Amino acid sequence: MLDRIVIAGAGRTMESILDRLIHLAPVLVLDTSQSALDELRIGEEGASVSPDGRPAHAFVRRLGDATSRFVLEESRQDANHAVAIVAATGNDRRNIEICRLARELGFQPVVGLVIDPATTAEYEALGARAIIRAHILGHVVEQALRYDGLVMASSVGLGRGEIIEFCVLPSSPAIGIPLSQLQAEGWRIAAIYRGAELVIPTGDTVIAADDRVLVIGNPEILPGVAEQLRMGVPQFPLRHGSRIVVYLPGGRSPALEQQAEQLTLKTRATTLLRLYPRAEERKEIVEHALQTHSSRSPRHQRKIFEDMSLDGETLVSHVAQLRTLRPGLLMLGCPSRSVWERLTGRNGAAGTLCNALRCPVLFSNGAKEYGRIIYVLLQGLADPMLTDSAIDLVRMLNLPLHLLRVSLPEYMEAKDEATDQVAAEITRRARLYGVGIETLRAEGNPIREILAAVKESDLLLIGRHPSSRDSFTSPDIALRVASAARCSTLVQTSVRS
Repeated sequence: MLDRIVIAGAGRTMESILDRLIHLAPVLVLDTSQSALDELRIGEEGASVSPDGRPAHAFVRRLGDATSRFVLEESRQDANHAVAIVAATGNDRRNIEICRLARELGFQPVVGLVIDPATTAEYEALGARAIIRAHILGHVVEQALRYDGLVMASSVGLGRGEIIEFCVLPSSPAIGIPLSQLQAEGWRIAAIYRGAELVIPTGDTVIAADDRVLVIGNPEILPGVAEQLRMGVPQFPLRHGSRIVVYLPGGRSPALEQQAEQLTLKTRATTLLRLYPRAEERKEIVEHALQTHSSRSPRHQRKIFEDMSLDGETLVSHVAQLRTLRPGLLMLGCPSRSVWERLTGRNGAAGTLCNALRCPVLFSNGAKEYGRIIYVLLQGLADPMLTDSAIDLVRMLNLPLHLLRVSLPEYMEAKDEATDQVAAEITRRARLYGVGIETLRAEGNPIREILAAVKESDLLLIGRHPSSRDSFTSPDIALRVASAARCSTLVQTSVRS
């Protein structure tokens, strides 16, 4: 859901669609011409309710130059709000500059109305959604002539779904991967246009560079999904949510919180939320300079650090609260089990949290910084979401990647071609982004071999299946490793049982 839409440019093009936008969110229109602002009448004369029952929101005109960082910052207001921007000044140079500033200030999404199609790549290079006015007009006219007025939808399901179209770049990690292996949750690829050919996707269909892909899904996650499929921009932890939530049922933990702060600053998380009993709720905005590979000058980001009181005193109430917060990453101390849980083969609170939340769970040892990332690959536990997290974190944290393959002796375990394919894909992805990767191999008891391979400064990534059991005959390898390892351990529970 958007809290506000900022329109840069009060021209006739935007006036023609304002009656739709004011039913989506409050709208602020910026322009350097007072007369152009005065001529906008949609706000007063538009319908108070849209055809699907949505009420009209507030509509405000403001005199200001959207190419000014100060003006855009004032328009952005609360950094915790979801604010979109449409650059529609009628001048590509101005629009591109607006898109650049908007990206730095945290506007999402950023949309640019392209005048000259030759400048489209400049918009897209900034991460903006480039909309070519001439192409839209031609497309709508063609649809009206060929299909008796039917047009392509940009939203579906009374606004609960969105459709996004993009061109796949050669750096996309999805190239060559069967769609069935993408583990699409909350989104689907609806169509692929390959040159002049329409490809109806199936589970065996693979995406190729330069394909135009139509994706449909949940509006909250779809932009991040599309960005990752299009060009492979690191998304962690946005595939699950924008918050890193630190779960502190026993009270504050400076070392754990410091590690969480570093991850918040270095990843695409927008918010760090510290959750502990009887917390005095407060919010702090932190300005952070992020050095990018594409620019010598740092890019400034705004992060939000919050404290929130933990609801109730039982794990059940805590899980319910965590679900409503929708964390992109949950962080807590190393897991432990009671004597009763050990005797009965239960995996305790850690297993309950991992099973209940779809996001990865990081059990922290409180290390101040990481030295390398170790991705554990066990037979039957290869998770594409964990692979994405590993590649993202390696790129964001600028760390070496080690692939640790642990297997049982050959006479106890058959050769697993699926695991070999996953290892090959990880290696391909790493090379695609120029990431160094080293493969470590071990044979024997998985828990013992993993614990022997790690160092205190490592960040260990390991997958697991949802299970409430952790017994001698059915050990929960991931949680046992997280409990005994010297290093921090990120556990990804598969959505498939």
